[in-house]
Parts: sequence; structure tokens; C-alpha cells
Amino acid sequence: MQMRMQTLNNAFWNWPVPELPDTLTGLQHALACGEWSVAQALEVQRLRMRQQAGRLHCVVRALAVSHDDAPSPRGSLAGVGLAHKDIFDLAGWRPGLGRDQGAAAPGVLPAPAVERLTRQGAAPLATLAMAEHACGATGANPHFPRCVNPLHAGAVVGGSSSGSAVAVAAGLVYGSLATDTAGSVRIPAATCGVLGLKTTQGRVPREGVHPLAPGLDTVGLMTRSANDAARLMDALAPEPEHDKVPDRPLRICAWIPDAGVDAQVAAALESFLADLPGVRRIDDWPDFRTVSQQADVMLHAQAGHTHATALREGFAAPTVREVALPGLVMPAQWLPAVQAERPRRLKSFLSAYLTDCDLFLLPALAEPVPDWTSVTPGQAPYEPSRLLALYRFMGFVNYLGLPAIVFPIAADARGMPISVQLVARPFHEHVLLAFADAVQQQRLDGAAFTRHFQTGK
Repeated sequence: MQMRMQTLNNAFWNWPVPELPDTLTGLQHALACGEWSVAQALEVQRLRMRQQAGRLHCVVRALAVSHDDAPSPRGSLAGVGLAHKDIFDLAGWRPGLGRDQGAAAPGVLPAPAVERLTRQGAAPLATLAMAEHACGATGANPHFPRCVNPLHAGAVVGGSSSGSAVAVAAGLVYGSLATDTAGSVRIPAATCGVLGLKTTQGRVPREGVHPLAPGLDTVGLMTRSANDAARLMDALAPEPEHDKVPDRPLRICAWIPDAGVDAQVAAALESFLADLPGVRRIDDWPDFRTVSQQADVMLHAQAGHTHATALREGFAAPTVREVALPGLVMPAQWLPAVQAERPRRLKSFLSAYLTDCDLFLLPALAEPVPDWTSVTPGQAPYEPSRLLALYRFMGFVNYLGLPAIVFPIAADARGMPISVQLVARPFHEHVLLAFADAVQQQRLDGAAFTRHFQTGK
């Protein structure tokens, strides 16, 4: 039955917010059944954003939709409110990039990734907080208040796409576009207990997205469910007709390093693997250290080129200097060498782990989600090893250009999420999302997980 609800006037923004479905998929069902109209659903989402964003410090700028650039009322995402990392060009507006709130820029076109979602009816509600120039695994930014993890106020959010993770985890939006250069989608998704998808490099257009290290930069997204992420991916980059999820049980290759992984994380992953049939276990990946170092070289060198002027003229932010300055002083031949080596490393990884298997499983974070003080230099008790644990298993994926997903599978001793990470062959995002969806459905239907992975259906 059509819900009767008066238009929520801004003068009464502190009224209790009507409850919407928790997921994008649920909202679309409610819209299709006539429980909500598109206009009502969007008004409630804007109201919820206005009421709750202030306490979480995740919003940079609320967006008003003008008549000229209003989203389609009939697209596949009509009625869905989204908000994106403040790194994407918008119509007539340059992003703030973690420095400010952005500025009018006549003639600027929206980034194609944003435009594709809007074309399908998604309404952009806000721009979201990020580490300055996308530099920083913790999301710390001197220009804005620290983003608050909605699961635990003292826990780190992670960066650089910190605002995206907070907005999705807190239920302010159904999804968010972000970028991942060395884990910037996956780290905050893991700390906030949401799903983070890093796409194959180049799968989603990067035009209109301000660069850090172009050889590693990737557009990704965060949602609360795999089904929701799949619906956004349908709008961003539809699945090729010839590349469907295999009609058989998915095969998993799993690597849980003996050293450098906290006991709680290892135990959660082992318990998760115990429910999967036919897992291929590997004790060691001998190339991991080398591939991770090659990713670091490319990150520093290309970031150094991107920010060369700011570095040489002395106005680069501290976090930018940490990432980019090494690139200006490293030997000139290092970057060409790791770029030339990249295809061979990719071929070797695919041959060893993703030829007979569909997915490569490993930890997302090496340790439980830490407090923000323990990973922030200058705070007590800062521990460099805990900062390293945030991004240790991230950078190699960007160097290889592969898609990867993180999502929670358990909770640690204080109730914070422990997430798994899975990597797939190029352009196999649909396989990652199908696996994650089956895991999430298990929580709703105890038999669904076993049935899917034993029968492939």
C-alpha cells in the first residue's frame, strides 16, 4: 500500500526519520511494491544524511540536485541515494581532494563513473571525506575532523576513502564510489565492516578522477551487501556476456601466512575455510615480498611525478610528502624496471594460483581493527607495526591490476569485524560478488552457503 507521508520540510529536519530498508535491493523492492515513491525515498535519505552526518564527520559537502542535472526517475537505480569520495569531478565543480570543500569550475564534466550511476537514476547526496590527495592508510587529515568509526568511536576508520566507509556503515547511503591505489577502498571497508570492491584496473573509467599513481589507481565501491554492489556494477561496467559465474562449485586457493598475522585473524580465517569444500591450501607465496616491493616503487615514483611541483616548491602536505617524496630521490631506472616486470609477475601469479582455482583467499588486515591512536604518528601509544598491518596485504593487488573484495566474516574479542580478502582473475568481479553473496546469504539461510558451493547453484 502506498505510504502516506507529507513532504519533509527542511525546517523540521530534526524530526524522527522514517525507516527505509537496510539494503539497496530492499529499497528497490519497496519502491516496486509502491510502499514508497522515488521522491519520498530520496527525501528521507537526504534527511537522514543531514541528521546523522555531523556526528560522524564523513560528509564534506551536501549536494542539492538541480532540475537540469536531476537523476532519471525511471532508471534501474531510481530512488537510490549515493555519496562519493571527494575525488571525482562533478558537473561544474572540482573536488576538494581532502584539502577543502571544492570549488565551482564552469565547463567541468562529471566523471564518467559518477555520470553512469546518475544516468540510471541514482541521486548523489554528498561528497565524502578522504585523506588529503588520497595519501594515507589511516584517513588522518589536518583540514577536517577525524572521521568516526560508527562501530567503535575509538577505532581507526582507515584511508584514504574513510568518508565512504563511514557513510555506508552508518546507513547514510546505500553505496559509495571511492578509489583504491594501495588499499584505499579495502582498508576502510574492513575497519568499518562493509563490503569493499576493488575493480580490475581500467574496468571502470578513471577520467574525471584525480590521480595519485596512475598505474595503480582504480575506481572501486563500497556497499553493505554483495547484491547491492552487483547492482551498482551493472550500471558502472556490465558483466561481459561471455564471462559468467562458473556453473560449478567455485574453487578457492587459500594463503594464511604463518608469520605476521594475528592469532584472532588467523583463527577466524581458518574457521571460515573449514566451511568451504575443496580448498587448496598453500603454505607460502615466495614472490609476495618482491611483488609488494615493486608495488611500493610504482606508488612512490608515480606519486612523486603527480606531485612533483608541490614537492619542489615546498607546499606538499605531510602525508603527500611521505608517499611522493621517495619517488623523487629513487634511481630513475627503478620505475621502468618494475613496469617492465609487471606482465611477467601477473602471468606467474595467475598461472600458480588462479588457473585451477577461481579465487585466491588471504587476510584483509593482518591484525584486528586497531584504535586510531595506535596507528597515528605522534599519538600515544603509536605502534608502527600496527600501521603496517593495515596495508600489508593490499598493494600487490594494485600492482597486478586484479580485482579484489573484502567483507566481514567474524568478530574479534571486542566485537570489531574481521574481514577476508579474495582476489580474482582480471574482469571477474562478478565471481567475487557471487561468492560474497553466497556467504552473506548463509547468515539468512543456513543451508544456502553449503548448497551453492557444493552444487554451484
